[in-house]
Amino acid sequence: MDDEPMWATNCVVALTLGFAITIPETANEFAIKGNHLTLVKGNQFDRRTKNNPHKHIHKFLRICNMFKYKDIKNEVVRLMMFPLSLTGEAKTWLDELNEGTIETWDKLRTSFISRFFPLTLFDRLLEEIQAFSQHENESLTDAWLHMKEML
Repeated sequence: MDDEPMWATNCVVALTLGFAITIPETANEFAIKGNHLTLVKGNQFDRRTKNNPHKHIHKFLRICNMFKYKDIKNEVVRLMMFPLSLTGEAKTWLDELNEGTIETWDKLRTSFISRFFPLTLFDRLLEEIQAFSQHENESLTDAWLHMKEML
Protein backbone atom coordinates (compact mmCIF):
# COMPACT_ATOMS: atom_id res chain seq x y z
CA MET A 1 0.00 0.00 0.00
CA ASP A 2 2.90 2.37 0.70
CA ASP A 3 3.99 1.94 -2.90
CA GLU A 4 0.67 3.21 -4.29
CA PRO A 5 0.65 6.65 -5.86
CA MET A 6 -1.02 9.55 -4.12
CA TRP A 7 -3.86 9.59 -6.65
CA ALA A 8 -4.90 6.01 -5.91
CA THR A 9 -8.63 5.46 -5.42
CA ASN A 10 -8.41 4.95 -1.67
CA CYS A 11 -6.64 8.27 -1.12
CA VAL A 12 -8.83 10.97 0.45
CA VAL A 13 -8.49 14.39 -1.14
CA ALA A 14 -9.90 17.56 0.38
CA LEU A 15 -12.80 19.12 -1.47
CA THR A 16 -11.85 22.19 -3.47
CA LEU A 17 -14.72 24.62 -3.63
CA GLY A 18 -15.40 26.32 -6.94
CA PHE A 19 -17.09 29.63 -7.43
CA ALA A 20 -20.87 29.57 -7.58
CA ILE A 21 -20.94 32.99 -9.24
CA THR A 22 -19.81 33.18 -12.85
CA ILE A 23 -18.22 36.56 -13.54
CA PRO A 24 -18.08 37.74 -17.18
CA GLU A 25 -14.54 37.82 -18.59
CA THR A 26 -14.90 41.53 -19.36
CA ALA A 27 -14.44 42.18 -15.64
CA ASN A 28 -10.86 40.86 -15.48
CA GLU A 29 -9.33 44.32 -15.18
CA PHE A 30 -11.84 45.51 -12.62
CA ALA A 31 -10.46 46.93 -9.36
CA ILE A 32 -12.73 47.64 -6.40
CA LYS A 33 -12.37 51.08 -4.88
CA GLY A 34 -11.13 50.89 -1.28
CA ASN A 35 -13.93 52.97 0.22
CA HIS A 36 -16.49 50.87 -1.67
CA LEU A 37 -15.00 47.71 -0.19
CA THR A 38 -15.05 49.26 3.30
CA LEU A 39 -18.75 50.15 3.00
CA VAL A 40 -19.70 46.68 1.77
CA LYS A 41 -17.68 44.87 4.44
CA GLY A 42 -19.14 47.20 7.09
CA ASN A 43 -22.65 46.00 6.24
CA GLN A 44 -22.19 42.24 6.16
CA PHE A 45 -25.15 39.88 6.43
CA ASP A 46 -24.61 37.08 8.95
CA ARG A 47 -28.19 35.91 9.64
CA ARG A 48 -27.66 36.31 13.39
CA THR A 49 -27.54 40.02 14.19
CA LYS A 50 -28.36 41.17 10.68
CA ASN A 51 -31.04 38.72 9.69
CA ASN A 52 -33.33 40.42 7.17
CA PRO A 53 -32.20 39.51 3.64
CA HIS A 54 -34.49 42.10 2.04
CA LYS A 55 -32.92 44.91 4.06
CA HIS A 56 -29.46 43.56 3.28
CA ILE A 57 -30.15 43.59 -0.47
CA HIS A 58 -31.58 47.11 -0.20
CA LYS A 59 -28.52 48.43 1.67
CA PHE A 60 -26.15 46.56 -0.63
CA LEU A 61 -27.75 48.08 -3.73
CA ARG A 62 -27.65 51.57 -2.21
CA ILE A 63 -23.91 51.14 -1.61
CA CYS A 64 -23.28 49.75 -5.10
CA ASN A 65 -25.26 52.55 -6.72
CA MET A 66 -23.03 55.15 -5.08
CA PHE A 67 -20.06 54.10 -7.22
CA LYS A 68 -19.64 53.92 -10.98
CA TYR A 69 -16.93 51.94 -12.71
CA LYS A 70 -15.98 52.85 -16.26
CA ASP A 71 -16.82 50.14 -18.81
CA ILE A 72 -18.20 47.78 -16.13
CA LYS A 73 -21.93 47.08 -15.91
CA ASN A 74 -23.68 47.49 -12.56
CA GLU A 75 -24.63 43.80 -12.62
CA VAL A 76 -20.98 42.74 -12.81
CA VAL A 77 -20.09 45.01 -9.86
CA ARG A 78 -22.93 43.47 -7.84
CA LEU A 79 -21.90 39.91 -8.69
CA MET A 80 -18.30 40.60 -7.69
CA MET A 81 -19.10 42.56 -4.52
CA PHE A 82 -21.96 40.51 -3.07
CA PRO A 83 -19.82 37.66 -1.68
CA LEU A 84 -17.88 40.28 0.28
CA SER A 85 -21.14 41.41 1.90
CA LEU A 86 -21.67 38.01 3.52
CA THR A 87 -20.19 36.42 6.61
CA GLY A 88 -20.88 33.41 8.83
CA GLU A 89 -23.73 31.14 7.75
CA ALA A 90 -24.51 33.26 4.70
CA LYS A 91 -20.94 33.05 3.41
CA THR A 92 -20.93 29.30 4.00
CA TRP A 93 -24.17 29.00 2.01
CA LEU A 94 -22.68 30.82 -0.98
CA ASP A 95 -19.39 28.92 -0.77
CA GLU A 96 -21.22 25.58 -0.83
CA LEU A 97 -23.32 26.28 -3.92
CA ASN A 98 -22.32 24.30 -6.99
CA GLU A 99 -19.82 25.91 -9.30
CA GLY A 100 -21.39 28.09 -12.00
CA THR A 101 -24.84 28.05 -10.35
CA ILE A 102 -25.27 31.81 -10.53
CA GLU A 103 -24.77 33.83 -13.70
CA THR A 104 -26.97 36.90 -13.13
CA TRP A 105 -27.70 39.35 -10.34
CA ASP A 106 -31.40 38.37 -10.39
CA LYS A 107 -30.51 34.71 -9.86
CA LEU A 108 -28.17 35.61 -6.99
CA ARG A 109 -30.73 37.89 -5.33
CA THR A 110 -33.52 35.33 -5.72
CA SER A 111 -31.38 32.46 -4.39
CA PHE A 112 -30.22 34.53 -1.42
CA ILE A 113 -33.72 35.64 -0.43
CA SER A 114 -35.15 32.14 -0.95
CA ARG A 115 -32.50 30.72 1.38
CA PHE A 116 -32.68 33.32 4.13
CA PHE A 117 -36.34 34.34 3.92
CA PRO A 118 -38.16 31.05 3.35
CA LEU A 119 -41.86 30.86 2.55
CA THR A 120 -42.63 29.52 6.04
CA LEU A 121 -41.21 32.68 7.59
CA PHE A 122 -43.17 34.81 5.14
CA ASP A 123 -46.39 32.98 6.06
CA ARG A 124 -45.75 33.42 9.79
CA LEU A 125 -45.07 37.14 9.44
CA LEU A 126 -48.13 37.57 7.22
CA GLU A 127 -50.29 35.94 9.90
CA GLU A 128 -48.86 38.30 12.54
CA ILE A 129 -49.61 41.31 10.36
CA GLN A 130 -53.14 40.14 9.61
CA ALA A 131 -53.77 39.52 13.32
CA PHE A 132 -52.49 42.98 14.29
CA SER A 133 -54.61 44.99 16.70
CA GLN A 134 -54.05 48.03 18.83
CA HIS A 135 -53.09 47.12 22.39
CA GLU A 136 -55.22 48.27 25.26
CA ASN A 137 -54.11 51.74 26.43
CA GLU A 138 -51.87 52.08 23.35
CA SER A 139 -52.10 55.41 21.56
CA LEU A 140 -52.95 55.48 17.88
CA THR A 141 -49.48 56.86 17.13
CA ASP A 142 -47.79 54.04 19.06
CA ALA A 143 -50.02 51.46 17.38
CA TRP A 144 -49.12 52.91 13.98
CA LEU A 145 -45.40 52.75 14.79
CA HIS A 146 -45.83 49.18 16.07
CA MET A 147 -47.59 48.24 12.83
CA LYS A 148 -44.87 49.89 10.70
CA GLU A 149 -42.21 47.83 12.50
CA MET A 150 -44.03 44.68 11.45
CA LEU A 151 -43.95 45.73 7.82
